[in-house]
Amino acid sequence: MLAVADRDRGVLPRWGINSPIRCHPVAPGAYTGTIAWTTRQHYLAVVVPAALRANAEVLNRHHVAPDTLLRWARVKSLYAQEPHNGRQVIVRPDTLAGLLQCSERTVQRCNAAARAIGLELVVIPGRMLSEIETYAARKKGSPQRGLSTVTAFVVPQALRVLVCHVTPTRGRSLHSFVKTDPTFKTDRARSKGAPLRSTPPQRRRGPAWHLAAGLTEQAIFLRRCPPGRIAGQLVRFTRSPHHWTSTQILRAIDQVNVRLGYTAPVRAKTTPWGLLAWYLGQIDEVADAPGFTTAVPRP
Repeated sequence: MLAVADRDRGVLPRWGINSPIRCHPVAPGAYTGTIAWTTRQHYLAVVVPAALRANAEVLNRHHVAPDTLLRWARVKSLYAQEPHNGRQVIVRPDTLAGLLQCSERTVQRCNAAARAIGLELVVIPGRMLSEIETYAARKKGSPQRGLSTVTAFVVPQALRVLVCHVTPTRGRSLHSFVKTDPTFKTDRARSKGAPLRSTPPQRRRGPAWHLAAGLTEQAIFLRRCPPGRIAGQLVRFTRSPHHWTSTQILRAIDQVNVRLGYTAPVRAKTTPWGLLAWYLGQIDEVADAPGFTTAVPRP
């Protein structure tokens, strides 16, 4: 099963992921200061082994062998619902114990060791359902009794050099990122008056950039955010059947605040693009589009 799961996650036993009770989203700022993985393959091949070598004492304290924790990481990482960053991991210890052919207590020790090392972050602790939530679950045909812990795979701060690469950003010179070398002296001595003939053309601004520009003008917490920084988050709203406008996205954000009982943010406690990413994660570009409920009859 595990050999097939790398290509098809549908073969994995999945309990509690599509819970009718799990309606509370991750709080804004839960991932502040953390580093997500670049790819699952790189994380398992480079980051996890390096963390195990640097934290042998932690493994001994939790009575976990390095090979066992590596097998645990390979299996549990398959349950990341956001494969591009390793977040939103929901799986019960008994499910992992069945896949790893070990005891549930071994899985619990692996969980504790990984969190002590800094490989796993607890985002939402698990708990039992309240009486009202239990009635709601039974009404929807679910025998659920509790909520599993929501975690995320992260890179330990001491190993951030394994995934963070310095990349020149737009508007900054390449010389600020490279070591001073005599070969660059002739370039620096060149006159700055006239532009070079080989100057590359400016990047074309697409629909997502214009949508981002409209958001930064209307949303208060995005006033100081450059449109290019959030344009990538809005691409799916320009490619959906309904082409969203910035005003419609703001109205959808207001609906999220009304649904969760939040007030409209005036200033983001974290990065403004991080707060926007959280809001957009609560909005479906198709199902939440204006007029969708009237265009598609409900069964």
